[in-house]
Amino acid sequence: MEVVRDALVAAGHTVVDWKPHRHHELCNTLNAIWDVGPEDFAHATASTHEPILTTMNPGPGRGSRPPQPGSANVREYLTIWEDTAQGTGTGRPVDAIISPVAPYAAPPHGLNRNSSYTAVWNALDYPTYAFPVTRVDPLQDAKKPPHAFLSVRDQKNYALYDPSTFENAPVGLQLSGRTLEDEAVIGMAELVDRTVKAYYKQAPPHPPHPPQQAGSGARSKL
Repeated sequence: MEVVRDALVAAGHTVVDWKPHRHHELCNTLNAIWDVGPEDFAHATASTHEPILTTMNPGPGRGSRPPQPGSANVREYLTIWEDTAQGTGTGRPVDAIISPVAPYAAPPHGLNRNSSYTAVWNALDYPTYAFPVTRVDPLQDAKKPPHAFLSVRDQKNYALYDPSTFENAPVGLQLSGRTLEDEAVIGMAELVDRTVKAYYKQAPPHPPHPPQQAGSGARSKL
């Protein structure tokens, strides 16, 4: 996040901090929708006997909660977005939101257990483009000492990370735009990708590994 922010500011772009609004509720709404039909996973793989990833496996209690209305949260988010026009200095609201793709670098196969960083944009129906920024360097990305955890999930994320296991793992971000702005999101993400690469060439920031390929161009549908 710091690398991308510094690169954009150096290129003359205005960057403002974004405060997540009721993301927990949005993710709970989406999880409730997903929980209605987990048997679809098993049905889709039954003919090929393909094993289901542990993160997709229907478990006890899934399918028991009906989806909850989320339209109020969507309207509130749109209002907050429009209100950013008061702080951009241009009279216009922010063009996009840049955020982490996940609370960790690309994890080993089968250990991607947290989709909330992308799921929130699914709930809002905001087109999102993932792009690479750097890679894990064990020498610079050492594991920090234990600290006060925000939640059980936060503690699990901490336990998951090991510099040697994650060595050279991609670290990416995502750029989200508003509904029906898919083409604009692609254009902005490509601009950010070019800006970051140019920034690395001019004054290599920390971490020292520049992105090696273009972004995925895919929406964050899981």
